[in-house]
Amino acid sequence: MKLDLILEPDLTPDAIREIAVAAEGYGFRTLWASNYSSARDAFLSLVPAAQATKQIGIGVLVVSPWEMHPLKIANSLLTLNEYANGRAQLVLSGGGEWCGVMGSGHERRVRAVRETVEMIRGAMSGKPFTYKGELFKSWGYNASWSKDPPPRVYVGASKRQMMRMAVDTADAAMMSDVTLHYVRDMLAIASDRARETGRAARFPVSNFWAWHVKADNEASWHEARRELILRGWLVDYHLKPFLTAEECALVQKHKQAFLHAYNDRSGEIRGVPPELVTKLIDNFSCTGDLSTIDRQIATLRKFADSGLDELALRLHDAPLDAVHVIGRKVLPRLGG
Repeated sequence: MKLDLILEPDLTPDAIREIAVAAEGYGFRTLWASNYSSARDAFLSLVPAAQATKQIGIGVLVVSPWEMHPLKIANSLLTLNEYANGRAQLVLSGGGEWCGVMGSGHERRVRAVRETVEMIRGAMSGKPFTYKGELFKSWGYNASWSKDPPPRVYVGASKRQMMRMAVDTADAAMMSDVTLHYVRDMLAIASDRARETGRAARFPVSNFWAWHVKADNEASWHEARRELILRGWLVDYHLKPFLTAEECALVQKHKQAFLHAYNDRSGEIRGVPPELVTKLIDNFSCTGDLSTIDRQIATLRKFADSGLDELALRLHDAPLDAVHVIGRKVLPRLGG
């Protein structure tokens, strides 16, 4: 199982470049920049990293056609791919943070992402193409300047319909915060669809997973509590395998408390018992001090044993420190 790294959206291009160089030295597969609305442009922010490295993948996640027309996405991706000499990657989604800010992307998400992948494929051809989709269209678009090898396109897929469509159209899929309880189910959906469509090669699937491990145990748990609302937005679908019905109801009742803990950066989740918060964190992330590394590696191995090809670790505070910890203490023991 290969390991990727996902960065916060508040990093400067220079900071991203420094992290990319370190990550490449350890052998991480891809470095991903987060595409948030109130942040620097993720594609542009990766350019210095692309120029300073030679092997590591350079990717943006997630981008939605409801924030940016598919042809503009294609232009940005192909330009980044040129800077990276064929190492650019992208995760497409029908939702994402931008859509929440813009109040868009609530309809026909699977169809919108499918058409976006198809239009990006047309752009990759380097030849004029016309596309007449149900939602998006183009006439005579021609990215004759695009370079080989082409960028790798993922679909963000954590549910059945999107995963099946990803197998039909994309190079790979990336799930988000899918716990060990559901990984095998999602991989089975991908495998079944690959067989149905006669796809010869195994379809690669990754998962977005929170990493909060730090030298300071309290800093680790504070960060995990602060970011907990982002773990699948704590919807019941994710919670039911490891919480009781009463606990699920309590989480939904206090959703605003989780959101406040994120927005005010306090990590204080008022009204929710600490033992319930701990249960959520244990099931949604790798959290603890450096003495827990063996336990964290055991969790990552369970993902690999479930059949995941890749795992993308989401870093938060002090990301360069996290790169060194994972690169020295984790990556060599996972063989990837």
